Amino acid sequence: MKISKRKILKAAAFVLAAVMAVNLYGCGHNGDVNPADSHVKSDTAVQNYPVGSYERKAIEKEASGSDDSDGEVYDFGNGSIFGGIQIQSDENGEIVCAEENGMICYAIDDKRFSSYRAFARFVRRNSDEAEVRRLSSYFGEIDGELYFIIGAHGRNVKDITRYYDSVNLTVNVLHTAESRKKYGIARSEICFAHDNGAWSLVGLTVLDS
Repeated sequence: MKISKRKILKAAAFVLAAVMAVNLYGCGHNGDVNPADSHVKSDTAVQNYPVGSYERKAIEKEASGSDDSDGEVYDFGNGSIFGGIQIQSDENGEIVCAEENGMICYAIDDKRFSSYRAFARFVRRNSDEAEVRRLSSYFGEIDGELYFIIGAHGRNVKDITRYYDSVNLTVNVLHTAESRKKYGIARSEICFAHDNGAWSLVGLTVLDS
């Protein structure tokens, strides 16, 4: 049976679109795997932002070291009520993450917080109800496990870049245009620190441009 050139081109375009979709996120997450069942390591490879007016502006800001954006800072480190929040790592000591449906999720492996209820109770006891509400956008349960989540509630993730040094990991997140327009959230910077063989979440900065 002879296959037309048009059909061959359509098939090639479909395969290319599928490959681009699979490579959208940085942890190599496949299909509809539940984040709670995923043990995919954070990738050390640096991804490039897609070329576009906003993305180009973000790259230029990052390269110049300047940032005039207004940001909301969440301190989870030694200067906060938490003193760091321990995050799950694998047998090689690498942070475990899962990416799905425009979200990036980190499982919390901190004995103080066996559930979201325990986490909220701790925050309420050491701060107030307003802080519980503020943090509720970034902490939640998946299949009964507590996670730190970026990209939930329509604030979807578009692209991710990771930077390692000997004791720190910084994850720069670029959000979608919809997130910028609806929520005023354009970029997020997540900071992790490595100490005594464990990784801890120590900071989050949310930027509007």
